Amino acid sequence: MTSSAKDSAARKFWRDGLPWLAAVLMGSIAIVLHVGNLTSAGGLWRDEAAAVSLASMPSFGEIWAHLEHESFPLLFTMLLRGWSALGWGGSDPGLRVFGLCVGLAVLAALWWNAWRFSSAPPLVSLLLFGLSPVAIRWGDSLRGYGLGVCFILLALGLVGKVLLSPTKGNVALASLAGILAVQTLYQNSYILGAICLSGAAVSLRRRHYRGALLMLALALPAALSLIPYLPVVRRANEWNVVTQMPLSLARIGTVLHRALSDPDPLMFWLWVGLLGVALLVAVISMRRPAAAQETDVTWFLLGVMIFTTAAYYLFLKLAQFPTEVWYYLLWMAVMAVAIDGLIVRFARTPWPRAALSAAALAAAGFMLSDGWQQVEVRMTNVDIIARRLNQSAAPGDLILVHPWFCGATFQRYYRGRAEWTTLPPLNDHALQRLDLFKEQLMIEDPIEPVLEKMETVLRNGGAIWLVGYFPFSNPPRAVPTLPRPGLGPQGWQEGPYMMAYGMQAASFLQRNAARNEPVALPLAQKVNPFEKLPLRVITGWRRAY
Repeated sequence: MTSSAKDSAARKFWRDGLPWLAAVLMGSIAIVLHVGNLTSAGGLWRDEAAAVSLASMPSFGEIWAHLEHESFPLLFTMLLRGWSALGWGGSDPGLRVFGLCVGLAVLAALWWNAWRFSSAPPLVSLLLFGLSPVAIRWGDSLRGYGLGVCFILLALGLVGKVLLSPTKGNVALASLAGILAVQTLYQNSYILGAICLSGAAVSLRRRHYRGALLMLALALPAALSLIPYLPVVRRANEWNVVTQMPLSLARIGTVLHRALSDPDPLMFWLWVGLLGVALLVAVISMRRPAAAQETDVTWFLLGVMIFTTAAYYLFLKLAQFPTEVWYYLLWMAVMAVAIDGLIVRFARTPWPRAALSAAALAAAGFMLSDGWQQVEVRMTNVDIIARRLNQSAAPGDLILVHPWFCGATFQRYYRGRAEWTTLPPLNDHALQRLDLFKEQLMIEDPIEPVLEKMETVLRNGGAIWLVGYFPFSNPPRAVPTLPRPGLGPQGWQEGPYMMAYGMQAASFLQRNAARNEPVALPLAQKVNPFEKLPLRVITGWRRAY
């Protein structure tokens, strides 16, 4: 082999071979993390348990009648029902495999988009999103977020394809992907609109007005497909005020920082640095000569980043929910793909491409240990508590679950003979029945029947098992007097009332019960902090009459 041939082979390896090798290794690490999450997640936490309960209802009519108690449109529920119909939904591990399949589909969508936008493997998007423990844990959970990410990424790539080649086939596929995206997550309608608006802006830039109309029209079938949900959303708006609160930019920034910082604070700075590089690359690319399609893709990806950020901020402000990290998976996925497309398209020559590959692989290796620890997390310990109470709670005992929304998990796993209830008592725990909770809020003293039942149990020699957080103090704290819901400065917000209910029950027990003992749970594994509940047992009646 001549010297020039050797140089050419070396350059080809650094430009093409090393990126593929790095991406394959990173993809393999991501698959290992997904499997680790599958084997570690354990039982279903409350949102997952409610999702399975909805999908398991006897008929489609019942599912539709109760859809307002779920956060997603119908598609995810029906896919979960179909999975169960195939015989794989009868156990927690079988249901977890469904989540694993969704997670692997998201990885495939990252690869597909990278090839669409840069004809190269997804070095940056794998690093930022594919290896994110937040994306793995919550995307693989039995919720609609992972599937929604998968479909919106498909829509992103297909809308970009229509921009460059507006054939009937491409238009049909992009429209279908858009429908699937919004039928999985309501908030995908905002992101799909942002993506189509980005394409329209590119068409307007080149004075292609019919093309701009076509790009906007791609969102129309998806929008029409949401019309049947208007009554569902209207009914939900009658009671979801109990979870709404003014959402500040500071709150959004705090939770987004947590989402981007997992598994290591370095991850946040990688996001910031690569976002800055992508913006710089976009500016440089626009200022140098390039083919029309090259410039269009650059403008499109830049527009996607800007419009998606603005649209998702609008969604969060309108929804007024106190967001958690999983709310940001959609934004993270779309931004990761756009950043990847801009940077990798720019780094076409051998040495920049090799440096990018080596840096991405090194960062992935550096964070592997922390990432593995983050995915080895149980989603709940309520299943462990329920199994303990199946053996220990006797007829005549009372089990009290607080907060009330953990009742969905407890109902899934508890098979014992003791009576159980929540604060306040609800007549349905299979779903997250905020409507029933709101009804209880409007009652003068909704937990009085529970206090009376607690007294009866203790006087008769039974035990009260406390599952959850009860604010005991010595001496007992006075229970705050709250205004009627909707009239005070905090409106209908459920938090103060749930805290007051817990304080009322704890104060009652401290004044009247003889013994209050924690119950140890044989679980060394780290547990999801959103559903890691303590267990206590209360016995004896000490008030004298």
